[in-house]
Amino acid sequence: MKRIHSFLIGHQSNRIFFGLLILFLVSLSCTLSNASDSSLLQTQTSLGIQQTLLAQQSNQMQQQTSDALGKTQIAQDIQATLVADQSLKLTQAALAIPPTQSQPVQPTGDSVINTVPPTEGMSSADLENKIKSAKILLYEDMAGTGQLEYYKEALDMGGYKYKGDGSALGWFKEDLLGSNWDLIIAASENRNVVQGEFFQYLLDHINRGTAVIIEHWDLDDLSSGKVAPILAKCGIGIYRDWFFQDLAGVADLSVWPLVTGHPIFNEPNSGISLRNFNYFWPTNDQGDLLKLTGSGDATMLAGNIATSKSDHGVLATCLGGRVIIQTYSSHTYLREQVTRLIENYVHYTLKNHFLTQP
Repeated sequence: MKRIHSFLIGHQSNRIFFGLLILFLVSLSCTLSNASDSSLLQTQTSLGIQQTLLAQQSNQMQQQTSDALGKTQIAQDIQATLVADQSLKLTQAALAIPPTQSQPVQPTGDSVINTVPPTEGMSSADLENKIKSAKILLYEDMAGTGQLEYYKEALDMGGYKYKGDGSALGWFKEDLLGSNWDLIIAASENRNVVQGEFFQYLLDHINRGTAVIIEHWDLDDLSSGKVAPILAKCGIGIYRDWFFQDLAGVADLSVWPLVTGHPIFNEPNSGISLRNFNYFWPTNDQGDLLKLTGSGDATMLAGNIATSKSDHGVLATCLGGRVIIQTYSSHTYLREQVTRLIENYVHYTLKNHFLTQP
């Protein structure tokens, strides 16, 4: 019995032992499992932090690289802009360099001056039609004297349409201020001076591309006034008065062509001569003698000395042939010669006006 009881007690003790062992093993397993899980979590966290840091470092490097590339591109753009700007300034400076000023060289003999380049797309017939239909304004102070009006006669002879203000300065001023013209003729021969403000109005039209013909015998008295900008723009100055009798007592008013082949003396009329004269104006001061200053493109066309090419002038053209300045008195010479020459003036200035206007 004791044996049985001892057996049972021993068996039960074994069961308790094994139960405790199992509990110990389970607890140890859980402890090991928890420790393993904690270690794994720490490892994962560490890896995640490292990956985040690496990603941030990568982004920073990419941003720095991008910034560097951007700065490099900006620097290249600035350099390219500076180079282009410098090139443009050099080009503009080269184009802006004025021609060397020197003593003007006056063409001689039968040379023909072509002051206006040919215009593309305009036939000769089209150009002639424009010339004949030009808008022309005429002021001629001889209209109030009962004498023949040479400019009016020349325009009629050439078949031109025009607005004639006669010798009415008020009408002339109104038309100068109120309209645009292709050609303006200001012929002041009758010793009634067109001066002051009228030359400013004429200059305004010249600056807009209008053709202008000026006949004036007394520009020297006005050369320091409002006519001065026109003379300077042309490159013309006053040489001196042209007296009927000079210091040597010579009373010769002949006018000599200085460029015989010029269109002024040949288109549309040729064979023009101003050698024959009469004493129409009973005064010693017959006009002014002009000189070239070299500041513009003026060409001296005629003078009272055949061999003097840059002074002693009485007829000049300038500004691409759009402007003509005459300082002798038209009625001193033969009517048929002067009217034919004036018709050439009109044709020449209008041609150059239309060739240079859009």
